[in-house]
Amino acid sequence: MKKVLLYIAIAILVLVLGGLLAVYRSVVCIQLPHGAVMHVLPTWKSSRVHSAVILCPGGGFGFQESWREGYMWFPFFFLQGYTVALLEYRLPNHDVRVPMTDGEDAVKVMKEHADEWNYAKDGVGMMGFSAGGHVTSFLMVNDSVVARPDFAILFYPVISMQDGLAHEGTRNNLLGEHPSASLKDYYSNELHVSGNTPPAYIVVCTDDSIVSPRNAWRFYEAMRAKSRPVTLREYPTGGHGWGYRLTFAHHRQMVRDLAEWLENYQQQKDDH
Repeated sequence: MKKVLLYIAIAILVLVLGGLLAVYRSVVCIQLPHGAVMHVLPTWKSSRVHSAVILCPGGGFGFQESWREGYMWFPFFFLQGYTVALLEYRLPNHDVRVPMTDGEDAVKVMKEHADEWNYAKDGVGMMGFSAGGHVTSFLMVNDSVVARPDFAILFYPVISMQDGLAHEGTRNNLLGEHPSASLKDYYSNELHVSGNTPPAYIVVCTDDSIVSPRNAWRFYEAMRAKSRPVTLREYPTGGHGWGYRLTFAHHRQMVRDLAEWLENYQQQKDDH
């Protein structure tokens, strides 16, 4: 009996690994106009969901956490019918516009490929983690319609560049060690929410000691002040940077909550 169970377990593992290999072999590598790279996994043509999401990982603008905040999310979105992409944006290296430009390029390219990859042109969202949340929220308040995501998911995001609120290392890597007041204001995304800012789903752990949850709270309050659709989900423990880590204490609840929000967002979009 034990041998039979072992063989069954091995067979299941082989099927799962084979399925994952087949999925990842379908990934398309796209070179963006200014040098960044985007890895895209198109959804099935028969999918009931007609949206796409660009993953924008964190790393404080010093590196990128491309697995826990990138590739590990591919199966989640793919199985729900989303075309999913990972943006490997360029690091600032003393040029603040670099990662923002790459984010804009990614949104534009995804919209251009909407028919080819089977989603609506007005259904391109972005999911930003930590520093990637700063890129995402910057694009959310962007004046350019073609470079603005249609919805956004922000996980433990860096939003503000203001003293006492900004994550110091992220700000130093993006703006330099002695940024001017005007530069800090321009890249404090909570100050620029407008009536055009797209719907957002924001997730934080209240015990995050690396990037203060006040970043998320300020952005949430700014969205509410402008009557923009926004949901804030808080978990009591977990700290920072957990992404899709299975050992995150609230992982299963987090996945369920996100899936529910995505379903509701898609339903509301389809109804309109």
